[in-house]
Amino acid sequence: MTDRAQWSRLLAEAADNRVAQPGRICQLCVDMLSVTGAGVSMVTSSGVRDVISATDDLSARIEELQVTLGEGPCVDAALTGAPVLVSDIEAPHDIVVERWPAFLPAVAQSGVRAIFALPLRIGAIGLGAIDLYRTEPGPLSDDQLAGALLAADAAAIALLDLAVDEDAGLPDPLAGLSPYHPQVHQATGMVQVQLGVSTEDAFLMLRARAFTTGRPLVDIAVDVVERRLRFSVEDE
Repeated sequence: MTDRAQWSRLLAEAADNRVAQPGRICQLCVDMLSVTGAGVSMVTSSGVRDVISATDDLSARIEELQVTLGEGPCVDAALTGAPVLVSDIEAPHDIVVERWPAFLPAVAQSGVRAIFALPLRIGAIGLGAIDLYRTEPGPLSDDQLAGALLAADAAAIALLDLAVDEDAGLPDPLAGLSPYHPQVHQATGMVQVQLGVSTEDAFLMLRARAFTTGRPLVDIAVDVVERRLRFSVEDE
C-alpha cells in the first residue's frame, strides 16, 4: 500500500460522484491492498440487509450469500463492531465455524481462501461492513489492515451520502428536510455538548441514527430537542 497520507487523499477523491463512491472505495482496496475483490453491504440492527457495491461477480456472490443467509463475517462485523479476519477459509482456527454453517462451505466452493470484514460505523452506530477477499490464503499485513480500516471509515460516510440520492433506493435521513431546519440545528448543538464532539461529528451522529432506524432526520432531531433521545459516550 502507498503511504497513509496518500491513501487518505485517494479515498477522499473517491467522493466526487456520490452514487459511485462505495464502488470506487472498493476498487481502491483492490488496487492498493493486494486483495482480489471487495464489496460493501448495509447491515443494521433494525434488520436492514442490502448489497451496495461489489468489484466483481465473486465479490457480489460473497455479499449476496451473507445477506441471504444472514450469517458470515460481514454480518458479524456489522453487528459486533469488530473486524472479522479469516486468513484461511480452510483453516479458520479461532473462528466459531458453527456460526456460519451455510456460508463457509458455499464460499469455500467459490474459490475464496481468505476474507476480511471491516465494520462501517459512525461512532457506535453500525451501518454495514466492507468485505475484502483473496483467492490465496494469508493475513493482511499491519499496513494493509490500517489501510482497510481507513477505507471502512470512508465507506461508512459514503453509505450515508448515498442515502440522499433519489435513485439509490436507501433510507433517506434527509427526506423532507428544508435547507435550514431549526430542530436539526438545535439537536446538533445538544449532541455536540452531550458527546463533546465537533459540530460536524454531532450532525454525522444524528444522520447515522436516522439512517439505521429508517426515520427522517428531523424526527430524530425533535426527539433530541424534546429530550426523548439522548446520545451518550457509548454512541461515539
